[in-house]
Amino acid sequence: MTDETKKSWIDWIDWKTLDAIVTVIVWISVVCYIVEISTGSANSRDGVPIFLWIERTIAFLLTVEYGLRIVRRAKTTNWWEYPTSIMGIIDLASILPFWVGFFVPASWLGMVRTLRILRLFKFIRYSRSLQLVALGFYRSWNLLKSLAFGMVIVSLLCMACMHQAEKDAQPEAFDSVFNTAWFTMVTVTTVGYGDMSPVTKAGKLIAMMTFIPSLALFAGIIGVLGSSFVKVIEEEIDPNVDPIQKFKEARQIMRETRKMLKEANRETEI
Repeated sequence: MTDETKKSWIDWIDWKTLDAIVTVIVWISVVCYIVEISTGSANSRDGVPIFLWIERTIAFLLTVEYGLRIVRRAKTTNWWEYPTSIMGIIDLASILPFWVGFFVPASWLGMVRTLRILRLFKFIRYSRSLQLVALGFYRSWNLLKSLAFGMVIVSLLCMACMHQAEKDAQPEAFDSVFNTAWFTMVTVTTVGYGDMSPVTKAGKLIAMMTFIPSLALFAGIIGVLGSSFVKVIEEEIDPNVDPIQKFKEARQIMRETRKMLKEANRETEI
């Protein structure tokens, strides 16, 4: 029996050709979505029928691709490793909104339709530049977690204090926690749209006390991301370096770090 006879049907698939086809399909999907919303339709069911059938065809093809990749992974390792991987999750997110659309109310279909843009994340599989950007974020995650937690604390404190200080003076602006949270996020991220501002002395004092720690934390986040991206560019300037392999190495380092921290915590408790 020859090697060709031993091959299963999944081995006969040209994956490079499949990747090229998927790339074209994703672009068609995004372009059709932009043209469709330009017609003013609330959702695909109420719009021009051709767009609905194009979406159904694209969703079917991407679902088949997702199934093929599961079968391919099952031939070499455990089949569930692909659905739980980063690319598996991205591929699932590219088809899930279509199937969810069959079970949600009609009023939700417009929002579900917008999730087609998530299919652009599939280009991470084919674009080395996008892989490097994602690697930069991934490597900085450990430091970002502590800074983000500090930002959450500052935001919650500002939100609670500002709500109490301004709800009576400006009930139309600070009457709800959501509106106050909006003002807080705009403030701590230094955006400052100007649509809301405190008028009481207590509110102004709270805002001033929020500026300094939020600016420091925000600068820390930018610094961490900047240094991570510089390091990635310096290390990955070699075109022969595989960013996906670097992802695996970074994940292994993070696992070992977490394991060491857990052991250190146990020794401290003892």
